[in-house]
Amino acid sequence: MICRKEKMARVKMNNEYRTKISNQVRNALDNDKLNSKREAYHQHLELTKEEYPKFFSEAKAIVKRSYPKEHCDTLNHFKNLYGSPCDVVAKDSCYYFAYTDNEMSEEEYQNNEVKKHFDFKLNGNLNGNEYATQSDFAYAYYRDEMKERNLNPDIDIEQEDNQNNPHWSKHTDANKKFIKEVENNFNDNFACDVIGTSYCRSRAIACTKEEFQRMNEFIQMKSNLVKYHQEWQRGIREDMKDIKASLKLIRNLDEGIDLANKTFEAIDIDVRLEESQIIRSNSTGLVLYSPENVASRIAERRKAKLTREEKIALYQEKQTSVMN
Repeated sequence: MICRKEKMARVKMNNEYRTKISNQVRNALDNDKLNSKREAYHQHLELTKEEYPKFFSEAKAIVKRSYPKEHCDTLNHFKNLYGSPCDVVAKDSCYYFAYTDNEMSEEEYQNNEVKKHFDFKLNGNLNGNEYATQSDFAYAYYRDEMKERNLNPDIDIEQEDNQNNPHWSKHTDANKKFIKEVENNFNDNFACDVIGTSYCRSRAIACTKEEFQRMNEFIQMKSNLVKYHQEWQRGIREDMKDIKASLKLIRNLDEGIDLANKTFEAIDIDVRLEESQIIRSNSTGLVLYSPENVASRIAERRKAKLTREEKIALYQEKQTSVMN
C-alpha cells in the first residue's frame, strides 16, 4: 500500500519539465570553470581585447606613412570649402597592405601572397578576403554582453547542422539588432583618414614584410577567438544532445532530476537540482516568486561564509568549551 502511494506521488515528466531541466543543465555547463575549453576562450577574449588596439596602432602608423595627417587636413580644408568635388578623404577601418619581396616569383606575387585586406571592423573578415564579412567574431567578442540581454550568441554553433529554421532565424534576427547597436562605436575606435574615393583594393598601402606579418598575426588572433568559442560550445552541444536524448526516455520528474545531478557530480560541478526548483521555475529555469523562495534566499545570504582557518578555530573553541 505504501509503495503504491509513493508511485502515485511521483510527478510525471512532461515537455515543460524536460525543457526546464535541459536549461538548468545547459546553464551549469556554460558556467563550468573547470572546463579547459571555456577557460581557453575567456583567456583569449581577454588577450584580444588588450591586443586589438595595439594592432590598430601599428596599422594606423602604416596608413599615416602613405597618407600624412597634414595632407589629409589640407584636403579636408578644401572639402569644407568646395564640397563634393574635393571629397577625397574619409575615415576607414579596413586597409589593403602590400609589400615588395624580390625573392618572390611573379606568380606568387599575383596570387596575393604579399597583399591582403586587413579589416578592423566588427564584422571584418578572418581570412584577408575583402568580401568575407561575418558575425562569428562579434558573437565571440560580445558574448557576455549578449547573454546579459537574453540573446543567444551561440545560436550558429547550436544550429550548425540545421540552420535557416524558425528557431535559428528568431535568435539571429535579435542578435543582428544588438550588433547594429554596438558596431558603429566599435568601428569608430579603429578608423583613420585615408585618401582616395575608390575601393580598398585599388589603393594598396605599402608596408614592410615584418609589418605585413604582424597584420597576419592580427587576423590569426581574431580567428583564434572564434575557434575557441566554437570548440567550447560544440562540446556543450554534444553534451546537451546526450542529456536531451536521455530525458526523452524518462517518465518521472525525479528521474530527470537524478540524471542532472549525476551529471553534475561526474564533472564536479557544484550545482544540485530539486523537484520544487523545477516545478516552481519558468521555462528558462528561473525560479518564480514565492514566499519560501524569498525567505530561503535571504537566509542564505545571511549565512557567514567562514574560511578554513576560521572553521578550525571555531571547532577548537567548541572543543575547549566542551572540555571545560
